[in-house]
Amino acid sequence: MNELLNKTTLTFIAFVACPILGLVTAVMGLVMIFTDNVVMGVVFLVVLTQVFIFGGLWATLKRKSLTEDSSGQ
Repeated sequence: MNELLNKTTLTFIAFVACPILGLVTAVMGLVMIFTDNVVMGVVFLVVLTQVFIFGGLWATLKRKSLTEDSSGQ
């Protein structure tokens, strides 16, 4: 499992995948709210967007710990 979560993969997850997916789900939530599908729009905004935000933060912190361990500090 550690081989899959190397520094390059975590960088992609933290700085590319999670921010883009968070932005897409936030826009989809707003579109759903504006098209009278309020319940699902709120679910998208509150739940799914937060999942991607916390996923990006987790990947950033994990990447930082891997970077500190490999540099010997």
